[in-house]
Amino acid sequence: MDAYRDGKLPRDIMTQVESHLKACETCSGIYGLQVLAEKVMEQEKELQPDYFLTTRVMTRIDSLKGSGYNPATAFIRVLKPVLVTASMVAAIIFGIMLGNLSRPFTERERIPVELALIDDSTIESVNILSNE
Repeated sequence: MDAYRDGKLPRDIMTQVESHLKACETCSGIYGLQVLAEKVMEQEKELQPDYFLTTRVMTRIDSLKGSGYNPATAFIRVLKPVLVTASMVAAIIFGIMLGNLSRPFTERERIPVELALIDDSTIESVNILSNE
């Protein structure tokens, strides 16, 4: 695309690229974005920096401080109750969860009576006889 934009392609390939860009909506969109990006970059190169911008901004900030304007005050006035409430809710939930972990577990899995009455010594002797 760079060679096409710069006109460095042979004439027959230039016509093929032009006809493809006219027919293909996707490629023409990409090409248009590339051209636009180059225009923006060229304009950025032509801009001259404003060396006194920092001084003007800092002077404006100082004048706002002198007038009693404090943007953090409004933010804290709204945010502080929300954070306190959220932390209290989190502490209560955490306390409930911690309390449930320390409670003794009374619902143990019940072992069927058949398994509880099995005598391990008879099982072992049967296994010994079956292996021989």
